[in-house]
Amino acid sequence: MSKLNTGTISIPEDMSDNWQKIVNLLAEIVDVPAALIMRVHKEYIEVFSANNNRHHPYQAGDSETLGQGLYCETVVNENRELVVPNALNDEKWCRNPDIKFGLLAYCGLPLRWPNGAIFGTICVLDDNENPFNETYQQLILSFRDSVEAQLKTLYQNLYLQQMNLELESRVNTRTQDLVDLNYSLNLEIDKRRAAERTIRYQQRHDLGTGFLNRNALELEAQQLLDTLPLEAIESDYKIGLLHIGFTNGRRIQAKYGYGAWENILKAFRGKLLQHTQLNVITARPASTDLAFLFRTEHYDDDIHILCSELVEISQTEFQIEGEHLHLHSYIGIASSDDTQSAKSMLKYAAEAMQSCKDSGHKFSFYSQDISDTQKNISQLESYLLQAVRNEDLLLYFQPKVSPLTHRWIGAEALLRWRHPILGDISNETLIHLAEQNGLIFEVGSFVLRSAIQKAAEWAQYVSDFKVSVNVSAVQLQSPQFVTQVQDLLIAYQLPAHYLELEVTESGLIANEVVARNTLVALSQLGVTLSLDDFGTGYASFNYLKKFPFDAIKVDKSFVHQLANSEEDREIVRSIISIAKKLNLKVTVEGIENAEHESFILSEDCDIGQGYLYGKPMPFDEFETHLLNQNNLSPNLSYS
Repeated sequence: MSKLNTGTISIPEDMSDNWQKIVNLLAEIVDVPAALIMRVHKEYIEVFSANNNRHHPYQAGDSETLGQGLYCETVVNENRELVVPNALNDEKWCRNPDIKFGLLAYCGLPLRWPNGAIFGTICVLDDNENPFNETYQQLILSFRDSVEAQLKTLYQNLYLQQMNLELESRVNTRTQDLVDLNYSLNLEIDKRRAAERTIRYQQRHDLGTGFLNRNALELEAQQLLDTLPLEAIESDYKIGLLHIGFTNGRRIQAKYGYGAWENILKAFRGKLLQHTQLNVITARPASTDLAFLFRTEHYDDDIHILCSELVEISQTEFQIEGEHLHLHSYIGIASSDDTQSAKSMLKYAAEAMQSCKDSGHKFSFYSQDISDTQKNISQLESYLLQAVRNEDLLLYFQPKVSPLTHRWIGAEALLRWRHPILGDISNETLIHLAEQNGLIFEVGSFVLRSAIQKAAEWAQYVSDFKVSVNVSAVQLQSPQFVTQVQDLLIAYQLPAHYLELEVTESGLIANEVVARNTLVALSQLGVTLSLDDFGTGYASFNYLKKFPFDAIKVDKSFVHQLANSEEDREIVRSIISIAKKLNLKVTVEGIENAEHESFILSEDCDIGQGYLYGKPMPFDEFETHLLNQNNLSPNLSYS
């Protein structure tokens, strides 16, 4: 029996079409520009199949001569898998020919004929760094098995044809060989069908958790909506969708990895009771979100049971790498009463979940008001972007006062935005919006630069007058923030101790190591550091030990209840007492009447801030008061 020359075997059109579907699907699932099936020849290697659903430089029929150190040539020569996360960072691959196309990452496997001869490779290439995690490697392996199953089927069919020609005269004596070959072919067909089932599964499911993906969730929801009985409109029989978002999901992903986060999502789902009467369908519509789709004849009762149970689950502990974590979850709810479109239902539930994040509620039902609110927030963010670009933001100043002398010894810079339609928008709203839409660096830089500029002007006339600026968590985590502060102090020739930076506890929680390094560097510059909203967090005293603060600012929520709450008075007394023992300056905000002032005087508080001393005011008005108080002529230039 002569051997088949695999180099001369032509690939049938139907198999080639099937391979085209495979590379398209591979590029889509792995989310890369290029997925290829390569065929190697004696002196060159050619692109046999290339995905046509993404932009990339390869086309079927393209070829390269061997001996140039190609990725696929290495896979073929060494007959093994090759993974290159970033060729630019790899001395061996930094001069690879594919770099000229901007393709930096590669993952490929050899394709073999059933007789062991190399057909070529199946591979994916990315224009970004990509480690191609184990899940994606297993996926490519599954596609490789499918292609090799087809090659084997083709090889065996050709082998069978050749055998029939050569063994026609001996067919009676070789019947058993044909039986064995037929059995082998059946096994390979079964293997191919299994690989196809795997591919269909992967099209509908999230690979990390096994839950339905967003597309499959939408299809399932639409099927349920389409089969909803007409009489259900007047009854409590409904289709419900719960969208659960985790505000600390991305942080957990970044710290512990995607696999650990996916295990937490599966553990979260595992703690939910089965609720077999609801036939709950679980999906993962986004990386950090979960969704539960169900139908029920007792919607009002069941939805509240589900939400209460999910809130309780969120408050339980989850273990990861020996640490105990709690999830910060928000639940948005939409039902078949809201829409008969699955796409709209997913959108409504997501909007309701987003409204929970904004309002602080644990769960929220979709309503038109919520939709309008989300549109207004989006419009407000758009207006803010224009305001930043057009420099329409304003800086107000509120005096910080010595309660003993009533002299202004400092000021807090507060951001304001005077919109012609929306009116005046306050500091807290602006900072929240800026953090949400990525403008916090531009907004924060404006506040810091403007405040330092005014502080430098006032320092020429008033000694030791500190201007304080609120620092967001995003700024505190930026490696350029210390350099930015130093450059501005030098540019405006302001001594560092005239600048006070106020940091909230939320700015420290995100990454305590980075925050501490930033604050230590700022302290070494001579900048005054103050812990803002002191007493409202769960670890405020602990932060005084960990970080180089010079002062604290007692939150106004305690001051407002001084007249009615002995407990609040004792809390403020204790805070001031401890701060004094730690040689920290104490500012108490929210001083609105003589009774408040009398209390802080009795406790020997250093600084008061509140409407009793002055509201936030534009810089020119503030400047006039400041100069009059110091018996100076108001002749500073308003720049």
